[in-house]
Amino acid sequence: MINKIEQLVSIGKFRNYQATGQVNFKKLTLIYGDNGGGKTTLASVFRSLTTNNPEIIRNRISTNHTTAQAAQITQGGTPNIFHTFGAVGWTVHFPDIEIFDIHFVNDNIYSGFDFSDEHKKQLHQFVIGAQGVAIQNQIEQNKIAKTTSRLNQTAIESQLIQQVGNNLTSELINAFLSIPATQVDNIDQQIANAETVLASANANAIIQTLQQLSTLTRITTGINFTSLIADLQTTSQTIQNAVLETLFSQHCQDLSANTIVGPENWLQKGFAYVESKQSTDESTIYCPFCRQTIDGNADILNAYASKFNADFNALVQRLQTHLLSLQKFNLETAIQAINNVNQTNTGRIASWTTHLPNTVQSPVFNIIANEVDLKTEFQNLIAVVQQKIQNPTVAVATTTATIFQTSGQTINSNIDTYNQNVVTYNTAITSFRSSIQTVANAQVEVDKLKRIKKRFETAIDTLCNQLTTERQTLRGLETAYTHLSNQQQAAATTFFNSYQTQINHYLGNVFKTHFRIDNVIHIAPQGRATQSKIGYRLTIDGNDVSFISNQPFNAKNCLSEGDKSTIALAFFLSKLDIDPNKQDKILIFDDPLSSLDTNRRTYTIGIIKSLFQQLKQVVVLSHNEFFLHEVGKDIGMAQKCTLRITEDFVARASKIEVCNLDELVKIDYFKHIEKLESFRSKPDITLKESILGWLRNVLEAHLRFKFYKEIRSMTGQPTFGSLISFLNTYPVTFRDNINRADIISKLNLINGVSWKSHHGDPNPDYLALGLNPNTITIAELDNLIQDTLSLIETRL
Repeated sequence: MINKIEQLVSIGKFRNYQATGQVNFKKLTLIYGDNGGGKTTLASVFRSLTTNNPEIIRNRISTNHTTAQAAQITQGGTPNIFHTFGAVGWTVHFPDIEIFDIHFVNDNIYSGFDFSDEHKKQLHQFVIGAQGVAIQNQIEQNKIAKTTSRLNQTAIESQLIQQVGNNLTSELINAFLSIPATQVDNIDQQIANAETVLASANANAIIQTLQQLSTLTRITTGINFTSLIADLQTTSQTIQNAVLETLFSQHCQDLSANTIVGPENWLQKGFAYVESKQSTDESTIYCPFCRQTIDGNADILNAYASKFNADFNALVQRLQTHLLSLQKFNLETAIQAINNVNQTNTGRIASWTTHLPNTVQSPVFNIIANEVDLKTEFQNLIAVVQQKIQNPTVAVATTTATIFQTSGQTINSNIDTYNQNVVTYNTAITSFRSSIQTVANAQVEVDKLKRIKKRFETAIDTLCNQLTTERQTLRGLETAYTHLSNQQQAAATTFFNSYQTQINHYLGNVFKTHFRIDNVIHIAPQGRATQSKIGYRLTIDGNDVSFISNQPFNAKNCLSEGDKSTIALAFFLSKLDIDPNKQDKILIFDDPLSSLDTNRRTYTIGIIKSLFQQLKQVVVLSHNEFFLHEVGKDIGMAQKCTLRITEDFVARASKIEVCNLDELVKIDYFKHIEKLESFRSKPDITLKESILGWLRNVLEAHLRFKFYKEIRSMTGQPTFGSLISFLNTYPVTFRDNINRADIISKLNLINGVSWKSHHGDPNPDYLALGLNPNTITIAELDNLIQDTLSLIETRL
């Protein structure tokens, strides 16, 4: 039996471990340790010892070590045997140790989802330790011929890769050989198009910096041409006519309103009469109807004069406004702005032309037919307005205004057309940018097309035919090899039959899985192999589980991590069961629960307890203290020891110590109650914050457990405070229900004073509570502890 690990130096986390205390192993040794603390290192040390392989330890040398690696393990006996590890390895070999850990699984069963031949070779050695058997001469000759064929193929492929170029690789050879002759049609144009795409991909960094074209802004003169043309045509006569028409209308309305019938005839006859008299220069003119003297200062004449003068002045003012608008409009600036945009766009178009497809048409700039003529038209219009201002009563020609107005409209129409073309051009730019491929993808396409062009050149086609012939030869050899291999017989021994039966016992009867192992056989070396392997089929519900990922019922889809761990454990345990020297074996389990569910963990506990009775010694390492506790339950201390790997995180070093598993698996609820009871006998005010936190934890846990049915109907976050509020309003019955109000009061008090430890109300009213945690005394803390213990023991 393993008696003790005396020393571990510079091995993983064990930088300088020297055994102290009662850390001797017993028939059942349970070792607890956190992940990463050194459990796997211990298993590796024992594997190095039992296989006499020092490299396993050397590969686990401590980081930043300053001391040579060393180890010593004592084996119980009379006297004890010291197995010491040093520079030359182990002084004494320690056989008969069987280790189940992740290394056993990876080496013998699977890695990830890979159940490979290498695993089966290692499993074969694990089960029977046999070496590969001799292969028949015909198989050897077949292998030599296959090797020669493969070399010939490699040489031909190298020639093809060199002569074809264009990134032809071994991986692309098959596709190259199968290119149909029809793909060569129009290949030069396809290559040219692909190279254009590649050029765009290479220039993409520059293309992304090129700007799109700018649109033109329409010319806005600010001139009211309708009003201007009307004002240019206005004369004194038109003003007079308008005035008379206005006055005539107003006077007619007055006469009609005062019962005069046919006022228009009266006024027409009257004005005609007066005009006739005025034409003869009569000094005194009488009204033809009433015979009163018509004075030049009569109201109607004064009104006429006033209205005429007002309209005349308005005309002059409008003309001045028109002139001002013309003078404000800077035609030179407008023309220059148009030309500036044209100049900018011309440069951008020049940059884009080298990249865009030929089908993209650039906008045609044809905005102003003749700038000189336009400027002349504008100056002519100004001159006409100035002329009109000098003699407002005389009409002037409106042609200049109409010409300039038409020119402006034509220019804006041209601008609209140009802008539409710019938008179309910019849309083509956006589409082109989004279609640019990566350089890698574009290069792949160019290379592929160039390879297609090379495929049916005479020299290349000859090499392709040679390679095809050589491949056919190799396939023939492989078919013959399969036939020869099938003739090789590897008799299935009772040993293998028993192994299969025992594996299926564990898979079906013990672990209750749907998996089974079938056709467990010895397989002689095949191909270039020199090592025998174990052959088997894995099934689920009678269906073969394939180890090829793309096949139905493949291992990746059928096997969970727990299934794989269970299968590996079944392989391992079955070997122990059929081992004729089972009673002499020392079994080491390193975290056997990996990915196992609760049921399988329970089965595993039973298996270990059973093996404990059958083997010389069982050592179990685990990070699960509850699992270890169950394994050791009902086994007396005379046959059991519990140890712990403890890590010093400052020194980054691990050591082995005695461990109390019973204490380790105790839940926080009971631990906190014990700490509260301990405080009563050994009060320490420095533990105030912890005491308040423990009070809260104990009461909250008790409420959740005691009233778990009732609080399921709660809404919101079930904090300690909200639990108290809920129970206060919910018709729950306390054991001391007659003093219900006092119970709720005490719960609220403890909730209030313990807020610091558990992030409750940030602003408790300590005055209202009657107790301040900042000034609380030992006596007050003791009262709270008594209240808490009373609540959970007799009152709630």
